[in-house]
Amino acid sequence: MAREEKIAMKKYFLLIPFAVILTVGILIGGLIQSGYGQPAPIKLTYALFQPATAALSAMNTAFAKEIEKQTNGRVQITVFQSGSLLGAPAMFQGIRNGIADMGNGITSYSPGNFPFTSITELPNDADSGWAVSYAQYDFLMKYQPKEWNDVHILTVVSPGADVMGIGTGRAPIRTLEDWKGKSIRVNHADIITALGGTVKDVPMAEVFDSISKGVLDGVVGTTEPFKSWRLGDVCKYLTVNTAPLQPSILWYNIMNKNKWNNLPPDIQKTITDVSREYVGKLGLTWDDQAVAGVEYCKSVGGSVYVLPKNEADRWTAAILPVIDARLKNLTTKGFTRQEVEDAWNYFKSRVAYWNGQQAKNNVTPLLVRMEKVLK
Repeated sequence: MAREEKIAMKKYFLLIPFAVILTVGILIGGLIQSGYGQPAPIKLTYALFQPATAALSAMNTAFAKEIEKQTNGRVQITVFQSGSLLGAPAMFQGIRNGIADMGNGITSYSPGNFPFTSITELPNDADSGWAVSYAQYDFLMKYQPKEWNDVHILTVVSPGADVMGIGTGRAPIRTLEDWKGKSIRVNHADIITALGGTVKDVPMAEVFDSISKGVLDGVVGTTEPFKSWRLGDVCKYLTVNTAPLQPSILWYNIMNKNKWNNLPPDIQKTITDVSREYVGKLGLTWDDQAVAGVEYCKSVGGSVYVLPKNEADRWTAAILPVIDARLKNLTTKGFTRQEVEDAWNYFKSRVAYWNGQQAKNNVTPLLVRMEKVLK
């Protein structure tokens, strides 16, 4: 009997370690199920310079929320609106230096810093903000210009027509001759000079008062700010330039390079996938706001004039030499003429490709949408 008891005791003690391991395993499993033991969420800061009520800010905020959703909460993004963390002029350097992890900015606030990228801002035949934005994205992904080496590009977006709206306070601009002597606020100084106008460097926040006081004759760009900045209240005349050849101005969402490099590969892939989707959504937002700008001008009693084709052709002829001049200027920035020409041809091919994809994606060309509003 004593011998049997000893054997039973040995079995009992041998079973103890297994019981302990099993119990610990169950406890750990329970902790994981209840959320404990998970890696801490990746927390990012995101700087926007526009107010939260601006359409692009709202879409960029949705972009941040979508990243959180698609990563199942593993990424958490705090959005700082209205320039509360970084203003527009400081955006690129601020992201590069890590003041914010992500940010939304515009190339025009860093003049001369994006020479190769400027090829995508040349007057082109894009039918919509959706089409030109995807063409710009393809361009940057293919060429990876060194001017972006210190940051990681998430999205790019551009209005499809950056000289579509010509708003003036006291006298309309409806012919090439009307440009003479007019002081204009614009993103593309060389284009206004080619048309015969005089460029005046006025911050966007001061345009309304400048036109109201007669310090500035008008403003040229996409028709979006005629509502968002209420320029329709002070511009009694709006000329809609229907010329298909329109320049762009590139807006970007970027991330601090070190922050990006330290993200897990699966998180990087998810953010890249969401970013590509939002290139199109942001482009459509530009188109929506361009239409809304014209609607607003009409609603407040402004005179809206559609440039007839024969006059639009005259304007296009005046603008065409600007393209060659800009391309030639790039050869002074360290690029060969062949490199520049090849890149320009590639960009035009991507514009044509994305123009051709609009119908399949239920995207209506901007001018078609404008025609409906202007009837």
